[in-house]
Amino acid sequence: MGSATREAIAAANATLAKQGTVDLATGEQLLAAALVVSGSHELRAALSDDTAKDSDRKGIVAKVFARDTKAALAILESLSTSRWSSEDDLVAGIEELGIRALAASAPKDLSVDDELFEFGVAVTSNSELELALGSKLGGVDGKVSLVDSLLKGKASDQTIAILKALLAQPRGRRIGELIRYAATIVADEAGNGIATVTVATALDDDQRERLQAALGKQYDREVRLNVIVDPEILGGMRVQVGSEVIDGTISNRIADLRLRLAS
Repeated sequence: MGSATREAIAAANATLAKQGTVDLATGEQLLAAALVVSGSHELRAALSDDTAKDSDRKGIVAKVFARDTKAALAILESLSTSRWSSEDDLVAGIEELGIRALAASAPKDLSVDDELFEFGVAVTSNSELELALGSKLGGVDGKVSLVDSLLKGKASDQTIAILKALLAQPRGRRIGELIRYAATIVADEAGNGIATVTVATALDDDQRERLQAALGKQYDREVRLNVIVDPEILGGMRVQVGSEVIDGTISNRIADLRLRLAS
């Protein structure tokens, strides 16, 4: 991500914060806008052209997304009048703000990132479900309908909206990557981080507390733990925070040793 993109997203985040309370529709409309912009080369080019007048780009937003909420329009205007490192970054920026808006619209007692994690575990533990949602051969409508049938009444509208939007526009990302990406943004919107921890046996309460405290100190923020138990790693621990991975599993050490012996 280039510096121009980081600045554009920071400006849009500030605009989101100024909206006060945002509703579900705002987040859904932003994610829908990401899909519209992604599907039109002309629109992507026009909204990411920093040589064009701000008023012209705002005019395009007002015309194309005239039915959106005032909050969604304000955020889209901020995104469209910023400089971007690439047209694809603009699409990614709209998508991120949509996820952030949905997270902000959730009730205080609702943990959207927990729901995303639980769905991710369900998908990766079921090869047929993972194939149905992750296959490039499957149609988008079928994947979206499958999410609806699996989660309707069991997960929040925010979680369902995020998953449906990402499956409609994966942009080359695998299903597990999509879910981790969304959960990280949701947690960040709440001022937290997420660590996905893979262990051979379940952690007890004391181990969880010590690990959470250590990661919180390292990353200077509260870190929520999503723990996956996988006996195949044999022992040790694998920790992933965002794109950073610390792999101290026994299976990884054995693999490293085999490579060294073979070289």
